[in-house]
Amino acid sequence: MRSCVHSRAPVASPPAQRFASRRRAVVRPRLVVSNANAPPPNPGEDADVPAGVPRPPRSRVLETSDASRRRGAFASAAAAAALGAAALAAPLAAPPFLAAPAHAASAAAAPASPAVPEDLAKKINPNLIQLPEPVREKIDQGMMKLGDVVVCLATIVQMQAQDPWSVEDIWLILLWRWLIRRGRRKAFDALHPPVDGEAEDARDARFDASVWTWLEGPMKAINSVWIVLYVHDNVSRMFLRAAFEGGYFGFNFDLGMYVLGGGAVAVMAILRWLPGVLHARLGITEGSLQTVLTRLATILVGVASGLKAGLLFGVPASSMIGAGGVGGLTFGLAARDVLSNVMGGTMIAILRPFTVGEEIFVTPGNNFRGSNNPSVSDYLVEEVGWYQTTLRAKDTKPTIVPNGYFLGANVINVTRAVARVLILDFRVLFQDRKKIPAICSDIEDYLRASPYIASESYPVRVNFGGVKEDCVTVAVETHMYKFPLSDHLKHRATLVMDMLDIAEKHTTGPAYPTEVQLEGIGGVVIDGKR
Repeated sequence: MRSCVHSRAPVASPPAQRFASRRRAVVRPRLVVSNANAPPPNPGEDADVPAGVPRPPRSRVLETSDASRRRGAFASAAAAAALGAAALAAPLAAPPFLAAPAHAASAAAAPASPAVPEDLAKKINPNLIQLPEPVREKIDQGMMKLGDVVVCLATIVQMQAQDPWSVEDIWLILLWRWLIRRGRRKAFDALHPPVDGEAEDARDARFDASVWTWLEGPMKAINSVWIVLYVHDNVSRMFLRAAFEGGYFGFNFDLGMYVLGGGAVAVMAILRWLPGVLHARLGITEGSLQTVLTRLATILVGVASGLKAGLLFGVPASSMIGAGGVGGLTFGLAARDVLSNVMGGTMIAILRPFTVGEEIFVTPGNNFRGSNNPSVSDYLVEEVGWYQTTLRAKDTKPTIVPNGYFLGANVINVTRAVARVLILDFRVLFQDRKKIPAICSDIEDYLRASPYIASESYPVRVNFGGVKEDCVTVAVETHMYKFPLSDHLKHRATLVMDMLDIAEKHTTGPAYPTEVQLEGIGGVVIDGKR
């Protein structure tokens, strides 16, 4: 058995001088006024002169009195102040064409700025919190041990994955098949005993909603991987015999198959749990946005597992990229409608013109019933899938619409309306036309006081509508609060009946449509309406 213990060289503690570095000497000029007749100084004469013997003077400055020193310091300060004032006044007094060369000359003559001392740089440390050296060493050793354990476990898993399948290993596949068919239900019955009086249908529904039902997909994926590896190893042993070492495709074929199986299981887990995590942890409540993020995650995991499996199978990365580009172009040209529908579903999920449970008004298209059909009315959105959307019409007939249709169709979202408009015309007789101002005033006051009218958000318009052939009209335009459709129809009927009572109170009678019958020459009767 291959050992999984990895030897590592001991990590010595960093030396105490790891932050030490050579300091660069900073040479500072020193002003010395020396005696012109004095001999040049000897670097070692101070050390050789015995004690008590007077030293020869080195400069006249050193021989001056204290008063001379004070006068010299005062003169130096005065000279420095005069030079500073002249430097400040020079840019103002000199003309521009003379000032620029002066500044250039001063910049050229200025000495380079001294380098930042390294001891100051060492004090500026971004590590605000530093652990003591023994504690750091213990942490490093613990992390190294943990790394060794992880590497050991990974080595064991790799060895077991590359272990060849023998003929007698068929029992494992058969046992796994039994667990898929019956073992899951037995485990559910053992862990979740039936409730008193629970019907069999209710218990089946509980089992279908549990994680045991979901486990069927991952277990089938693992079973498929085992069957492929079992056939590969045993067929390779039959024909290769002595040359059997890792099978016909080698040891990496086993790892590639397990990577594909793991990717399939990961995709199933994402489809089941990611929407709930997005809703509970990230607060994403829009179903369409959850669908988009879940689809992107499944695509990323599927592509990554496929590429990794291809590399383990021995396919070069350049070949996979080239084949993917050519294959993508060919597939895009051949399956243009499919891609259009998939892109339509993605755009619906991103832009969210409608979601599941909403009612929409769709214009008619080719062989498609629009919402203007009385038997259709508003469509109820039941499902938005990758390729198609399921709608249910008023006559309860499900309608399957490809998602690409919505890219160019006009869709009105009825559910997201915040109010319902009410537009009416009342007929008034010609002889009652002078009563129209009173009718408009009373109807407007009634509508503004009604609890069904959103008069604070939308205008209430009641005015003279126009003149027709046989009457004049009063036009009413307002908005009602949005109630469920059944309640809306009842409230609308109440409003219309009350407005008719107001109009009837001010008029002499209803303005019925008038039909005039004219008798022509020769007994010909001509019917007309006005």
